[in-house]
Amino acid sequence: METFTLDIDNAPNVRFTGQLVVNAASSDNQAIGSSYNGQTGRWTELSLYKTKGGKFICHQVGRTRRQDERDRFSGKVCETLEEVKEFFGHRWLSKELYAEASIDDVVEVE
Repeated sequence: METFTLDIDNAPNVRFTGQLVVNAASSDNQAIGSSYNGQTGRWTELSLYKTKGGKFICHQVGRTRRQDERDRFSGKVCETLEEVKEFFGHRWLSKELYAEASIDDVVEVE
């Protein structure tokens, strides 16, 4: 276990003891492959942590290399995997994170 402090914009930062479960990131400058986000100089990093108390910490960072922009940070403390999926949504990068973490992100239909 390790102690983390995560930056969050417009809210208090989050500090906890736990472990990184998984992270996923798009790419800022490669116009090929599944990790390209469509905009040169910008990319997204998603991280999912689990605290020693069993909660999940979701963290999203919108990175930029552009001079007129700054990185954007958001996060949420979640009790359940459903809350985790509400935070990250269902974009391709989120689905990569879910696959790496063995989180089932499907709707069952009879």
